[in-house]
Amino acid sequence: MTLFLILLIAIAVWLFISYNKLRALAENVKRRQANIAATVKKRHDIAQRLSDIAASYGDHEKLTHFTVVEGEQNMHEASAAAADAARVIGNVQMLANRFPELKANATYQQLMVQLDEIESTILERREAYNEAAQNYNATRGSLPHLFYADALGFTEAPYFAVDDGGAEQMASFRTDDGKILRETMGRMANLATTHAQSAAERIKATNDQLRNGEAGSGEAAPDGGSAAGHSSEGSEADKADKSAS
Repeated sequence: MTLFLILLIAIAVWLFISYNKLRALAENVKRRQANIAATVKKRHDIAQRLSDIAASYGDHEKLTHFTVVEGEQNMHEASAAAADAARVIGNVQMLANRFPELKANATYQQLMVQLDEIESTILERREAYNEAAQNYNATRGSLPHLFYADALGFTEAPYFAVDDGGAEQMASFRTDDGKILRETMGRMANLATTHAQSAAERIKATNDQLRNGEAGSGEAAPDGGSAAGHSSEGSEADKADKSAS
C-alpha cells in the first residue's frame, strides 16, 4: 500500500511538471493571438477614419457597414473586421486615385503611413504567433505529452493563414485544461484519501490483534506457574515417603 501511495504521488508530480510546460506554451500562443487581434482592431479603426474622410468625396455607400469588433480575443469577429477593413481601404485608395485632393489630404496621408506600420506589425505578429503555435503543437504531439494532452484539454493550435483571395484566416484557440485538471486532481486526491484511510484501518486492526494476543499470554502465565508449584510440591512429598520406607 505504501508503494502504491508513493507511485501515486510520483505520477502526480510528473503530471504537474508536464502540465505546467504545456500550459506555458499554450498561454504563449494565446498571448500572440491576442496581439494579432489587437493590431487588427487598430487597422479596423484606421480604416473607419479613412472611410469618414473619404465619404465626402463620393461613393460613400461603399465605405460603410463595418463589422464591430466585440473584443480582442474574439477571433471570429476579428476575421470579419479584417475582411471589412481590407475592403474599405481598397475602396478608399481607388477613390483617392480619382480625387487628387483626397490623396493630398494631410490626415489621409498620416493615416496611410500608420496603416503601413500596422500592416508590418501584423506580419511580424503573425509570424510570431505561428512560431509559438508550432512549438506548442510539436511539444503537444511528442512523448510523453501525446498520451494525456487531449485528455487534459490541450487542443491543437491553429495557424494564422491567408487564403487564395488574400483574406486572413484567424481561428480561435482555447484550451479546457484548467477545468479538466481540477477534476483529475480531485479524483486522484479522493483515491489517495480512500487508500490512506484503508491502510490506516488495517494498521489499527493489526495493532489491536497484537495487543489482544499479548493480553492473552499474560493471563495464561499465572496458571502455568501454579501448576508448576503443585508439581514441585508433589515431587517433594514423594521423596519424603521413599525416605520413610
